[in-house]
Amino acid sequence: MNTLTRECIEYISEEIQEGKMKDEDRRLACVLSYLANDEDIDELYKLIKTGKAPGAGKQSGT
Repeated sequence: MNTLTRECIEYISEEIQEGKMKDEDRRLACVLSYLANDEDIDELYKLIKTGKAPGAGKQSGT
């Protein structure tokens, strides 16, 4: 498991123990936001957040 994933798990676990983030959608949004610092997950995060594929709607300039 990479360091970023481990840090995220620890953060979310602490928030849950403190009575925060009881809602599944809120936990998922937090995790995705946290992990969006990883380049591989960033594009997935943008797709989920905007509902559009990264780069969609951009013209090629031709």
